[in-house]
Amino acid sequence: MRIAYCSPLRPQASGVSDYSEELLPHLARHFEITLVTDNVTPTNPVLASFSKFDLRELDARAKQFDAVVYHIGNAPLYANVYDAALRVRGVIVLHDVVLHHLRAWQTLERGERARYFEALRAEYGDAMAEQARANPSSINRFDYPLHREILQNARGVIVHSEYAARFVRQAAPHVPIAQVPMGIAIGNEITGDHARAQLNLPRDAFLISAFGEIHPHKRITVALEAFAEFFREHANARLFLIGSESPNYDVMPLLRALDIEKVVTRVGFVEMDAYQNFIAASDVCLNLRYPTAGETSASLLRLLAAGKTTFVTRAGAYAELPDDVCVKIEPDAYEKNLLVEYLKVFAEHADARATMGANARAYVKTHHALEQAAMGYAEFLQTLR
Repeated sequence: MRIAYCSPLRPQASGVSDYSEELLPHLARHFEITLVTDNVTPTNPVLASFSKFDLRELDARAKQFDAVVYHIGNAPLYANVYDAALRVRGVIVLHDVVLHHLRAWQTLERGERARYFEALRAEYGDAMAEQARANPSSINRFDYPLHREILQNARGVIVHSEYAARFVRQAAPHVPIAQVPMGIAIGNEITGDHARAQLNLPRDAFLISAFGEIHPHKRITVALEAFAEFFREHANARLFLIGSESPNYDVMPLLRALDIEKVVTRVGFVEMDAYQNFIAASDVCLNLRYPTAGETSASLLRLLAAGKTTFVTRAGAYAELPDDVCVKIEPDAYEKNLLVEYLKVFAEHADARATMGANARAYVKTHHALEQAAMGYAEFLQTLR
């Protein structure tokens, strides 16, 4: 089969870029693949052998392919891909169940208010459209996925969790769907001492790292409050915030208010080598998020693949993970207290960290191998011929 594969790729900073760049060599064993990029030239040398053309050429060239695969997520990065998928039907790889933030960016934030209200009316009825017209900020975008248009137009949909599959079945019951595991590269284990030496971090500190965008939905506020309480009894603890910072969320006032600005490091976005070193250097990792857009997190799978004790929010696709591979915490009134108590347990019991870490790594090796993912794509796309 000849596949046109449309996805973010580096230098576009996205977890889906990393996902595709790891998966593509495995997919190439099953398909003849041409990359479709959105006004970028891929920088990863692994992709040098692939044919490529720009998204603007897709309408004219689509008939050359047996299928077009579109990666869609809930961010402005996917705006042009979304529009292309409406013009040229293909297979949607749905990375986020919720697409409302993307749709709002395509419409409201471009001054096309009428288009936004019409999208709400088409999916949720007149009352919702009128509520939004009166006060757009009154709409909780996580409660209204706004994904029916793109899903109902698809030839097929690939998701990575049963949680996402349920939404797709409800929104587009006539569209074929496949639940394919998210593949992740299983690298060589990096020792904590080596990673700390590379990053110039103290060997005797208890290191906690939170991975992902610094944003309220990543539970940063409650994580900082929990760390501040934990730090009072564990003076050797340090917290690293690893990820780009949302322009709408300034974390510094809270760090000062909690008096932890000297023991919390805002690392920002880092390239993959440094990212892997921060994972290896950490004793405990945080990958919390609520509300959820229904995503399966590649960053979480990287933490589990590295054999790290990782705290997650019991919500969405995260809730489907086995209880013995990560620590699940409800996003409720007891969230902070549970974070504090679990930090104490794992700080004081290295054997518990080792056991959970081993379980996590074994789980990813068994259920999230890249070739498994590629086979899932191959089997599904063959059924759509």
